[in-house]
Amino acid sequence: MLRTLAFAALWLFIFITALSGGWSVMFRLSYLLLLLFIAAWLWTWASARWIAVQRAPRQQRAQVGSALEEEITVENLSWLPKPWMDIQVASTLPGHRAQLFASLGPRGEQSWTLRTVCHQRGRYQLGPTTVTVGDPFGLFHRQRTFLADSTVVVYPQIVPLRGFRAPDGDLPGGGQHRVRVPHTTAMATGIRDYQPGDPFNRIHWPNTARLGRLLVKEFEQDPVADVWIVLDLDRNVHLGSGPDSTEECAVTVAASLASHFLLESRAVGLVTQGHHLLPDRGTRQLLKILELLAVVRVREFQGVGELLAISAPLFARGTSALVVTATARTEWLAALEDVAQRGVRSAVVLLEASTFGGTRPSLMLVSALAASGTPTFLVKHGEPLAEALAEPRLAGAAEAAG
Repeated sequence: MLRTLAFAALWLFIFITALSGGWSVMFRLSYLLLLLFIAAWLWTWASARWIAVQRAPRQQRAQVGSALEEEITVENLSWLPKPWMDIQVASTLPGHRAQLFASLGPRGEQSWTLRTVCHQRGRYQLGPTTVTVGDPFGLFHRQRTFLADSTVVVYPQIVPLRGFRAPDGDLPGGGQHRVRVPHTTAMATGIRDYQPGDPFNRIHWPNTARLGRLLVKEFEQDPVADVWIVLDLDRNVHLGSGPDSTEECAVTVAASLASHFLLESRAVGLVTQGHHLLPDRGTRQLLKILELLAVVRVREFQGVGELLAISAPLFARGTSALVVTATARTEWLAALEDVAQRGVRSAVVLLEASTFGGTRPSLMLVSALAASGTPTFLVKHGEPLAEALAEPRLAGAAEAAG
């Protein structure tokens, strides 16, 4: 702007001088500067009009702790060179932004790769992108904004729980449900002759070698594999914001537990305020759970007790429920007891809010859980999750005290 005003002041001085002195040279110089001024404006207008920006993420899904890579391409659609360009790359993904500079010739293009480590789950827009162009003399500049046209989803982190085990060795509970299933489960119940279409990984090689004919294993579905994860996202009990909040920690716990049980070929369901996924097995179910956990947020006016009461009809006898919560209240334990009376085994993953900056102590809740014999895992801020979930710290506490 200052350069444009200075140029205008110079032209005005030359033109007034030409008028006052009648000098033809000064008139010609003023006309030349005026043409240059108009040409610079037209150049800037055309440069902003004939331009294209493309943003292409190399993957539509990422995970907390992994890197998201995006290719940004700017193309000159005209034969008019663009001597300088200032490109502001923005997005709603925290930290995923940049300022780029380029100079493009006729019909030229230039690409950059923007790489950002994801620190927070969610669904994010890649954009907008603002491009500022100008003339070679720097007299004018013009901005053009390209709105977001790509979306990426960042899944919560999954922590391997190699040391995690079902409390008391029988947390899932239940008896066998004698229904033959075509997929592999933890319940191998017999063998039969091979039939066309049977997968080779189900062939029982020792008996095949002994009897001289192909034999395959048969499997049955067993409700001991059905696990419900109850994720408490009551706004009134969660603390902090961002990656260090109890909300993010609770979601990470839920994702890690779901992955752990699904890798053991168990059916996993998920319940949280306003959402539920029925139990299922396999990678497809894990992706469904991660898609949901990527976008769920804390909600108001529904505590974990009410959540359990509403969800209780979903829990079949013989299944299990793992409650992930940051509450320090004890009123919800009555709902947990009602669930237990329906023949559902339960355990609690308790985020100790006092270690996340909370002021309300959880001593009464911890004592009540210990007295009821409910297996309880305590998660503290900064403690490795795999260690916190290695074994229940309060399992059997009541019996030991007796």
